[in-house]
Amino acid sequence: MIRLGKKMQYALVALFHLDRVTPGERVNTHSLAEHYDIPEPHLGKVLQRLSRAKILRSVQGVAGGYELERRPGEISLGELLEAVNPEKKRSMPQEHHILSLFPACYVQGLAREVERRASAQIEAMRLDELLNEFEDPQTNSKGASPLMKEVAG
Repeated sequence: MIRLGKKMQYALVALFHLDRVTPGERVNTHSLAEHYDIPEPHLGKVLQRLSRAKILRSVQGVAGGYELERRPGEISLGELLEAVNPEKKRSMPQEHHILSLFPACYVQGLAREVERRASAQIEAMRLDELLNEFEDPQTNSKGASPLMKEVAG
């Protein structure tokens, strides 16, 4: 099973929120962190990484904050993963201990192919495919309420 780390969860929450604000509206780190009960320093680092990756635009000043640089349909999950966790470079799936008992075995090749295809699917998936799946219970509009519960919990 693939598990998303906290940084990735924070990034998804921020992108979900920013996708639903009025176009041109900016959201600052403090209000976003407070709204979703996310530690502000951690969220700030994630937002900075997303800004450096040209996923978000950072605007300085009194009316500053973050806004989407691109629409979610233009952002792949692979790109998001790379922006949030640049230290985890793309690599071949790790060998499984049990499969290493079968050198050059059909099972090893099959497992690697399953992992390769799963990784390719995740990397190619567009953010809007996920964001449009969830409904926000506060507004009865599309949102990510299950995601919010997962991150807050």
